[in-house]
Amino acid sequence: MKHFTLFNVFRCLSGALLSITLTSAAWAYQADLAGAKDSLAQGDNQAAYSQLHASELEHSGNPEFDYWLGVAALRAGEPSHALMALDRAILRQPNHAGARMERIAALLQLDQRGAAEREIEQLQALSPPPDAQAAIARFQAEIDQRYQAENGPQHQGRLGVDIGYDSNPQRFPNEIAIDPLQPDLRRAVEELIDLGLEPEGDPSQFDERVFSRDASTYQRLQGSYQGTFPIDEQSRILVNTVGQSQRYTQEDAQDYDLTIAQAQLGYQRDLNAQRVFTLRGSALQGWSGRSQSRLLTRWGSEVDLRHPIGSDSELTWRLGAQHNRFSAANNNYDAGRLGVQLGTNHTAFRTRLSAQIENEWADSRRDGGDLVHLRLGAGIDYPLGDRHLLRADLNHRIRTYQDDGFALYNDFDSTTRRDRIWQARLSWLYQFNKDWLLEASADAERRRSSVEFFDTRRYQAQLGLRYLF
Repeated sequence: MKHFTLFNVFRCLSGALLSITLTSAAWAYQADLAGAKDSLAQGDNQAAYSQLHASELEHSGNPEFDYWLGVAALRAGEPSHALMALDRAILRQPNHAGARMERIAALLQLDQRGAAEREIEQLQALSPPPDAQAAIARFQAEIDQRYQAENGPQHQGRLGVDIGYDSNPQRFPNEIAIDPLQPDLRRAVEELIDLGLEPEGDPSQFDERVFSRDASTYQRLQGSYQGTFPIDEQSRILVNTVGQSQRYTQEDAQDYDLTIAQAQLGYQRDLNAQRVFTLRGSALQGWSGRSQSRLLTRWGSEVDLRHPIGSDSELTWRLGAQHNRFSAANNNYDAGRLGVQLGTNHTAFRTRLSAQIENEWADSRRDGGDLVHLRLGAGIDYPLGDRHLLRADLNHRIRTYQDDGFALYNDFDSTTRRDRIWQARLSWLYQFNKDWLLEASADAERRRSSVEFFDTRRYQAQLGLRYLF
């Protein structure tokens, strides 16, 4: 009897402690929620968001908590996080009209108008009261206003100046010697010279040539214009022009001075299910060297199909063709390519993934013949506040020539050339105001080739100022 009494006492104490613990946890939860609501009422949105965000792991899944976390995140300028919290609340309470209303606001902040209109349809099915109907009408008016703004002509221009450093404008190896004569012919020429018989023409044309990279600073001027001209509510004409001129300061690098002018004309149409179809045609003219003689004339066309995946991602398919004609006709080629890009908005950043395969059908005189080019890329945009943005890109390219060639660069032994190229770029962008943008960037390129002459490294650093209008 004594043991039974002690057991009952222990059980009662345990139950009391558990009850106190649960009551304490519930009290702490209610205190956090009440404090966040007070902060929101006082306009201190960031404090409310920080308070609820800190206890998200503990209370996530509670519809009431997720709703108020979504409200605080939205007011604090975190629409992606707000969307995640509100989705959890709606998943457990599909008829949570308040969460659906806040979700519309979050989608509009992310400019996902199609998803916002679908959410409005869901909310209308819940027969909202007059106050909610008025709020829905305001949301729909904002959506209509954005569509109307897009359906008017839009113009955007940019002028920029850059200064930079290029470690290898020529894309040469550190240093490599190329003999223009085959070994047997080299011995014959040397024997003639020993006999006092000079070859016809300039004897220096038979000298061994040494190639080495020569770093240089450079200046670049560029300008661009983008125009959108609506045809109707679903379609529009796109105009894009770009001009750029780059000049190196070192004399040995000035053969690689480059001027480019490009114009592009496109047609874009909105399809159902938020898909967008774009057809573009383009023309490019390039000039190079000290004398700025014609380098390249290019004609191209491209078809894009863009469509959303879920609420945060967008997939773009591209099919294109090019017609390239160089001043040296043996470099001419035509190209066709197929590519895909996936862009995704995360809570605090945006990512890009891309893949492209291209085939070049070359002039019969081009060294190495046709070419298959595979490109894989990844990028990230990370905002640092309202005015700063960090952008990082990494690309890997594989270029495989289909015929043996490049004997002059490989001890007169024709071989198949295959290049693997890694390219990395890191940029920092700072927007002073709506008119001025500062950009600093660093680039690194490493090319590993089956032909030693084309095995190279290259580094660049650049600072640019842009005027937007």
